[in-house]
Amino acid sequence: MLFGERLDVTGVNFTKDQKIFWLSFVLLVIFALAARNIARSRVGRAFNAIRDRDIAAGVMGVSLARYKTTAFAVSSFYAGCCGALFYLTTGFFTPERLVNLEVSVLFIAMVLVGGAGTISGAILGAFFFTLLPKFTRTLPEYVPFVSGSATETPNVFQLETVLYGALIMVFLIFEPRGLFGLWLRIRNYWKAWPFSY
Repeated sequence: MLFGERLDVTGVNFTKDQKIFWLSFVLLVIFALAARNIARSRVGRAFNAIRDRDIAAGVMGVSLARYKTTAFAVSSFYAGCCGALFYLTTGFFTPERLVNLEVSVLFIAMVLVGGAGTISGAILGAFFFTLLPKFTRTLPEYVPFVSGSATETPNVFQLETVLYGALIMVFLIFEPRGLFGLWLRIRNYWKAWPFSY
């Protein structure tokens, strides 16, 4: 059974959490490669043209109805797989838990901070905002006026909400390409080092 309590593969015992992690990791790699290949294909170029200026894309001969339907189908497939993985990790889900303002802002923050329009940026943003709560939960040990309890003010949960908004504004103003843009800048610097040109 795939998601029983333990699984023995080549002498290694995997727990349920480890199996879900490896399944999620494999699906992340497959879906990221698929999205990158779609973005480089004719369909991806049509998606970009429609995203930038749909009227101009239609005038150039891009079938708006066809490619918008394709985009909806691809995104629905990705979202459906995400929902299935979410169910595997929690054992249940409800529409109220998945579709609310906080989750929507978090997803937008992941894309904007990671780097809008790039697959690697979206993955970087997801890692960043997954690790951010682990960092903020340790703040009460170092900052005495921030509480770890949700009933006291100011607390780490309020601080997380403020940080989401502040990070979105900072990245939109100072680094519109997000973490992926920072990575490109660092990579290009070290490629050209020690020559500045």
